[in-house]
Amino acid sequence: MEKAKSNPKLRFTWLAHLLTPEFLADTWKQMNRRGASGVDGETMKEFEQDLDTRVQELCERLKRGSYRAPPVRRVEIPKGPGKAGTRPLGIPTAEDRLLQRAIARILEAVFEADFLECSYGFRPGRSPHSALRELRRIIVTKKVGHLFEADIRGYFNHIQHDWLQAMVAHRIADPLILRLIGKC
Repeated sequence: MEKAKSNPKLRFTWLAHLLTPEFLADTWKQMNRRGASGVDGETMKEFEQDLDTRVQELCERLKRGSYRAPPVRRVEIPKGPGKAGTRPLGIPTAEDRLLQRAIARILEAVFEADFLECSYGFRPGRSPHSALRELRRIIVTKKVGHLFEADIRGYFNHIQHDWLQAMVAHRIADPLILRLIGKC
């Protein structure tokens, strides 16, 4: 978003108008649609069968302010190889997953302008592999004295959601978008 890049202090007051049926349908095309079903048991394939009607109804509920985020199905999945125990995983319904992804697209457009070029974590078009390629390039072409690796263990288990929402509110002032983020 050019406005975000040209003015880092700008607060976006009106973004909810972007949540149109067309935007949601486009978001659906970009999503991984192989995920497990949420608490309602509806698969992504079932949701997709009537996609046009479903996104239209979702947009109408958003406009009326009657959208209610459904509960998230919680499952415990094993930690990676060599790690003991499990970690919790929340599985939203197909509709909620679509809305969350659409909101994430809007937030990415705003906040992408704020990130440094050297930042790779959870950014569109970037991956751990691209971070490693860049790290290799720097080590090979520049004088490097030290290399530090950090792993923020349990970050998502301990993040302070109120603080995170306050940081988002520095750039986003649209009350509907902030309310929807709070429901996620």
